[in-house]
Amino acid sequence: MRVTSSMMVTSTLRDLSYGLRSLQHTQTQLTTGRQLVRASDDPSAAAAAMGLRQQMNRATQRSRSLTDAQGWLDTADATMSNSLDRLSRAKELAVRAANSGGLTDPSARQAIALEVKAIRDDLLSMANTKYNGRSLFNGTANGAAYDLNGQYLGNAAAVIRDIAPQTNMAVNSTGPQIFGTQGGPIGNMFEVLDRLATAIATGNEVGIATEHTNLDNASSVMMSATVDIGSRAARIFDIKSRADDEALRMKGQLSEIEDVDVVEALVRSKSQENAYQAALQVTAKVLPASLLDYLR
Repeated sequence: MRVTSSMMVTSTLRDLSYGLRSLQHTQTQLTTGRQLVRASDDPSAAAAAMGLRQQMNRATQRSRSLTDAQGWLDTADATMSNSLDRLSRAKELAVRAANSGGLTDPSARQAIALEVKAIRDDLLSMANTKYNGRSLFNGTANGAAYDLNGQYLGNAAAVIRDIAPQTNMAVNSTGPQIFGTQGGPIGNMFEVLDRLATAIATGNEVGIATEHTNLDNASSVMMSATVDIGSRAARIFDIKSRADDEALRMKGQLSEIEDVDVVEALVRSKSQENAYQAALQVTAKVLPASLLDYLR
């Protein structure tokens, strides 16, 4: 087949265009820091990257849920620990009031009774602790968990958080589960402390002993609830640690697929640039002279 000048020019320009496109593509990779500039660069790698991004988006949403669950449980655990400390102080006061000196001295009885009432108010305030604007111990109800009289205002519903694929957890405990149920022969913790303060103020030795026993029972209930909260918090911590590790692994995989090797791309860019410049010089010598060359 005879090779004409037109065919030679067309073929040469096509090769030059290809070399220029390759150089521009490499420079775009260097500019963006990504080796996948378009999905057509590597369809299978692009599909894998899209799948990883979807997994990472779900992992990010779950991480927010885990962080919220961890904060909720940590706040509840700290609140209940402080409540147990105040309960211990109330039991110490009950023991002190039961001593002969405490019962016979009206001023001492009144001072102890006032401190018991202060502990009752402190516990009531702790029972209304909030996390991110929501009461910790009122279920899913709005507003405070308890009113000033110690009456529970919430419900028994659970606050659920997504913690793992197809796995969720209730992160809350309701007021009655921690502070006892209102009414009945014993009542909740606030009723017990009210009766204890009254018994101390009036010097009722039998009443003091009874309420001291009730405080022991209330402490046991709260201690069990605290252990339950702590076990859930520990589980959340372990799951979150694994989730964070998984997120790092997925980021590494995505980087291997999408991110460009800068050193390799720089070497390739320089090589392509040299090849393109050399091709231009050779083309200028090989292509046939034009009419303009004769007019010089």
